[in-house]
Amino acid sequence: MSQLGLSVKTFNRVTEQMKRRFRYAILEQGWRYYRKQAVLDLAAEEQADGGEDQDQWIAAEVYETKRYRVRFNCTAVKRSQCTCSEEGGCKHMAAVYFQLCDELGKKPELYLAEFRQVYIEEERQRMVLRKRAEHKAELERRKKAWQMSLSPSSPAQEWHDFFHRKYSKPFTDYHSPVTDIAAWAQNELYREEERFPEQVVPLYRMHVLLFLLRQLSIRYGQGGSRIYPGRDAPAAETVRPYMEELRRLAESYDPSATPAAYEPHVAALGEIAEAVALSEEESAVDGLDVLALLWSTVLNRPDWMEEAHRRLERMLVPVSSLRPRRRDAIRVALVHLEVLLGREAEAVKRLSELTYHNDPGRYWGYLREHERSGRYDRIVYWLGALAPLIRQSGQSADLEQYWEFWKRVYERMPDKDGLEALVLSLLPGIYPYLSSFLLEQGRYRDWAEIQLLQRISPAEIAAGELEAMERAAPELLLPLFHQAIERHIEERTKEHYREAAGLLQRLKPLYEACGAAGTWELFMERFTARYARLRALHKELREGALLT
Repeated sequence: MSQLGLSVKTFNRVTEQMKRRFRYAILEQGWRYYRKQAVLDLAAEEQADGGEDQDQWIAAEVYETKRYRVRFNCTAVKRSQCTCSEEGGCKHMAAVYFQLCDELGKKPELYLAEFRQVYIEEERQRMVLRKRAEHKAELERRKKAWQMSLSPSSPAQEWHDFFHRKYSKPFTDYHSPVTDIAAWAQNELYREEERFPEQVVPLYRMHVLLFLLRQLSIRYGQGGSRIYPGRDAPAAETVRPYMEELRRLAESYDPSATPAAYEPHVAALGEIAEAVALSEEESAVDGLDVLALLWSTVLNRPDWMEEAHRRLERMLVPVSSLRPRRRDAIRVALVHLEVLLGREAEAVKRLSELTYHNDPGRYWGYLREHERSGRYDRIVYWLGALAPLIRQSGQSADLEQYWEFWKRVYERMPDKDGLEALVLSLLPGIYPYLSSFLLEQGRYRDWAEIQLLQRISPAEIAAGELEAMERAAPELLLPLFHQAIERHIEERTKEHYREAAGLLQRLKPLYEACGAAGTWELFMERFTARYARLRALHKELREGALLT
């Protein structure tokens, strides 16, 4: 019998009740409080003689951010009380239990380990039961799936329910390459088109392709290729043929050939594509590209696009509740819709709100369309809006495409100054294109100013450009060489002194080509005097025959 009046038999009974009534997570929290010595004033409560309550109570205080009063019932643990707001067994009661272990000379850590073993065994049993239930459900699903049939007259959502129930499960088989699974599912689903009127087959196939793209998005999003490395081909390679077929079907689609009864099935393409495009998870499928394709072809009806626009606007409210990926996906989708609805000003304004889906490549198609129609003023408008995205992207392919549009517009638009300011804002990324362009235009002074602005060394300039400048305007190269020489000397290393001496050797014939040999002599005299203390530099100059 302990000083608290608690027998070993009673304590063992308490332990059994703790196993049944307390979750392991709560017990672990109580253990931490015990280890922090948060249990204070542990004492047995005195029972009044002749009282009806024969329960054995232990009182204590547990200190957290504030003190909680615990009355621990050693007869029936479920009747224990605590002043905290938690219902049932709480962490403060668990802390009192471990303190009781200590008071009785037991080892609380052994009891915690025992509770953990009980928890592990219970989890194992739950897992076995869960797997049995899943296996039973899967057998039932397969049985029902094979009994299902696809009805051409059913709503589009029922088509997709059929696709999903019958063909989505194989995509979770990570032991098989996803290319084989997708090809098999496509062939099986294409066989079903025999039930459909011939005019509806292209529409049905587009629904099948959307289903396959969604399954591929889920497959790659769940990291199947990481779990079984080498099994799955790269995502882009797997997705490409299905995207290409969808594009071919969408661009050749003839709405007048589709029976009126299937108009809702056509409209449903947009909502189903949104499920892929507006995902919060990273996807191997560019669902926004799918949406843009469908809206610009199959779904290119103002009433449908206005309805989709209203639906997307509602999704943005409240914007603070959305994760960045989904928020930007909705905004990009709205950009595409607004362009197609002729509301370019709204669309372009949205580009400045993008932080995640800020790939400028999504919008080149609109610039090409304006170019085909000769609307070069609209291209200028887009170039201005896309410039910040180009700067953020930093991708050479984006810069090259931007430059090609800029160059063609520059040849046709009268406002040269505005266009030049625009392209200057993209330095240094746009430098190689701009440098070559200025030389082609014979704008030698502007070319030289760009090199100085970007602190480009003559050694970094393309040999062809440098030779052209030496022939056309050698005097404009002098500041470039001087700037580069000074920068090398500032580094104060032997290698940089050698580079500076090499540039000085190339600078001398430039002075002579400008008819300023005397100026060269004066420059060298002042140069050597200014850096007289730099012995390593003078050594390089003597080795380069620049000093006698």
